[in-house]
Amino acid sequence: MKKLFFLVIMAVAVLSSCKQTDAQEKAMGLLKKATQEYEAGQYDEALRSIDSLRSVYPNAVEVRRRALTLYQDVCLKQAQENVEHLDAELQELKAEYNSQKKIAEVHHSEGTATEEELMRVNMLRLKCDSLQARFDTECAKVKLIRQKQKE
Repeated sequence: MKKLFFLVIMAVAVLSSCKQTDAQEKAMGLLKKATQEYEAGQYDEALRSIDSLRSVYPNAVEVRRRALTLYQDVCLKQAQENVEHLDAELQELKAEYNSQKKIAEVHHSEGTATEEELMRVNMLRLKCDSLQARFDTECAKVKLIRQKQKE
């Protein structure tokens, strides 16, 4: 009876260790896929793969730890690209705003400014402020991710 009990315990242990190894390998496959997507510049797909890994394989701790590092790298790269894009767009919009503002001020001092012209300047200012807020948010995101990576 003791031998039978011992054999059953051993069989369960062997089967559970096989499942964990299989889960680790499948989780590692998802991590490799996410890494390839990241290297190809497919950031949204890489993030989805990492999220899938985290939800499907919650016990693959070591792979999840590596996935967290990759997740931070992906988010950082994505935020840095957003900062670059927003900065270029913001500089262009500010130049247009300043140009339109000067013209409107001249027309206003002459008394020939139209309502549409003043409205256009106000709308450009509103767009500049909105874009500046998005830019500041992305810069803060980059700073936060870098801080988390140091920890």
